[in-house]
Amino acid sequence: MKGIKTFKELLVWKKAHELSVDVSHLVRNFPEDEKYELCSQMRRSARSIPAEISEGFGRFHFNDKLTFYERSRASLFELSNHFEEAFGNRYISNNVFQSFKKRMDEINFLLNRMIRKIKRSRNEHKATKSLKLKTKTRC
Repeated sequence: MKGIKTFKELLVWKKAHELSVDVSHLVRNFPEDEKYELCSQMRRSARSIPAEISEGFGRFHFNDKLTFYERSRASLFELSNHFEEAFGNRYISNNVFQSFKKRMDEINFLLNRMIRKIKRSRNEHKATKSLKLKTKTRC
């Protein structure tokens, strides 16, 4: 993530934000009795995905970043479950379901890649820090 100055530059945030906006538009066509149930849950979990990414981006420590990126991934899985419900109840067509599923799979891939990079950086930082401590104690 070197050279990236704002969370809005992250591809994963852009895709998650677009997904969130599209989910908000999609659920407007759901039955009225789902307005405060499934619609609300889908909007909330969809909005949480880019929100957690942006909050994680603003954190300085590896473990803090990981916490928020992992929460984002959890919200993505929650949204995926809600799409299963919507499809099962025939609120959306198979084409719509598959289209959103493909987008969620891509976001999951990008989130997992980002999480792996953060973990790798954290481990390298720990190794470097440990090596410096060992070098100091020998002198």
